[in-house]
Amino acid sequence: MKKSISYILMATALLAASGLFSSCEKVSPQGVLMGNTSVDDRVKQSLVFYTFFDDKMDKELPDTMTQYSFLVGSDSHITFDPGRLEEMIDIGIAHDDLFFCHLGDLADTKPEYYANTSLGLGGCKIEWMDKYLEPFIDESHTAEMGYFIDRRTGFWGKGEEFTLPFYPVVGNHDITHNGWALFCDQFNTSFYEFTVKIGDNYDRFIFLDSANGTLGKYQIEALENNILGHDGKQIRHTFTFTHTNIFRPSLNEFASTYCREELYYILDKLADWRTAIAFWGHVHAWDDRKFGEVHITMPSMNFVDHPNGGDDLIVRVTVYKDDREPKVEPVGLYCKERSKEELEKWGYYVTTK
Repeated sequence: MKKSISYILMATALLAASGLFSSCEKVSPQGVLMGNTSVDDRVKQSLVFYTFFDDKMDKELPDTMTQYSFLVGSDSHITFDPGRLEEMIDIGIAHDDLFFCHLGDLADTKPEYYANTSLGLGGCKIEWMDKYLEPFIDESHTAEMGYFIDRRTGFWGKGEEFTLPFYPVVGNHDITHNGWALFCDQFNTSFYEFTVKIGDNYDRFIFLDSANGTLGKYQIEALENNILGHDGKQIRHTFTFTHTNIFRPSLNEFASTYCREELYYILDKLADWRTAIAFWGHVHAWDDRKFGEVHITMPSMNFVDHPNGGDDLIVRVTVYKDDREPKVEPVGLYCKERSKEELEKWGYYVTTK
């Protein structure tokens, strides 16, 4: 009898999961918290990329800047129309936000959906470059050589060396059905960090891979070995970003799948890093609370959950040069899903193979 009850409860949980993840085209056990890659394999691959490019991620702001801001969104589940993601970045460029973060489940895992995501971000990159890059000219470089400088961070190089400052983590729907290969082709890494220097202060931004509902052995070993070392910089604020959340926003929402010991480890790490804000996604529900540090679980950005948009689908964090605490404010997204005819006119894929 007890075994039968267990099977009934398991079936009920799977049905509940189907309802909670209705924004996805298909729901399967793989689509909830499992994928066809392991977190250990992804982190090992990510660190190869990170080792070569970590210095390009750090940002040093000019003394004239007294504050900077960034946007955070989650669970876009892009299929044919990446309009909400484009809207988020357009809002950020208009406000002069320094960069943009995404907490996983960026695109549902079909090549056409990732191609649409790439097209959308490509257009945003052109808009961003037009606003912030200037020709870089010194004794050894002329305007004709095609070098540019980001007037806010001082980074300079050829035009193709610049990337849109969009920083995603991988989510569970990003790793199903060969999704990691598609995600990795565009974003290279699921585990990384960078720092922002403003005045004499360094702020730290850590991006963790929790797409399988665990940090995994290799990622924890990497953290313990200080692979994400920040070169002895004295850190003021730390912000962390990952997909799978640890708190339950409401009784009918999924929360952490981490085992109890790993959950304690995560909370200890956040305290060790003196985390100001920890950002989570996954459950498509807004939640904010203070538990040692501030924890913010983000709602989804997608059209299925919010066809008419909403006032708090993303957040802006403003960080000050002085000792004030970072400011968090909700930001609305309101664009409507475009028709297939309109999307096709702009070059997006509107059918799948």
